[in-house]
Amino acid sequence: MYDGGGVVWRIMGKRENGYFTVEAALIFPMVLLFTVMMIFLAFYSYDRCVLEQSAYEAALRGTGNHIKNAQEAYEQAYEAAGRLVEEKLFAMHDFEYEVWVSAEFVTVRYQCVVNMPLMGWLCEYVSGIDLALDVSSDARRCRQTRTIRGCRVVNHLINEINKENKEPAAKPKIAEG
Repeated sequence: MYDGGGVVWRIMGKRENGYFTVEAALIFPMVLLFTVMMIFLAFYSYDRCVLEQSAYEAALRGTGNHIKNAQEAYEQAYEAAGRLVEEKLFAMHDFEYEVWVSAEFVTVRYQCVVNMPLMGWLCEYVSGIDLALDVSSDARRCRQTRTIRGCRVVNHLINEINKENKEPAAKPKIAEG
């Protein structure tokens, strides 16, 4: 209750000067800002994991045995790179990706900028903060002849092991009684 003289009375009759209101007005924005920053940090962590996994998976898509030339490898990896992150990122903007194919490797690189509240303001006053995220991954291209030869060697070893293990195993004796 308010008595007209600037004094607030509680139901019990004690006098309050409004300290709690002032303290809450100072602390609440900081707590709210901290909570929002934690949520955006979680978004950033999720987005980084999605980008790293997608980069590796897209690079692997361009290394299959069914791919005959570098152009096919490029097309497979490029299509996968776009499809794997489609509508999955929360805290990123200015997103782009690149694919390189060489005789030995397929490389996929994602680049984007982190979108976090107050980070632009912070970058103006603190040097060394970079909001760009650059994720790259590569996978070794499969050579069909080398893969087939490797499979033949493994099959030969498996056949040798099977021949050695074809000896009849000792049958366990069943106790009568």
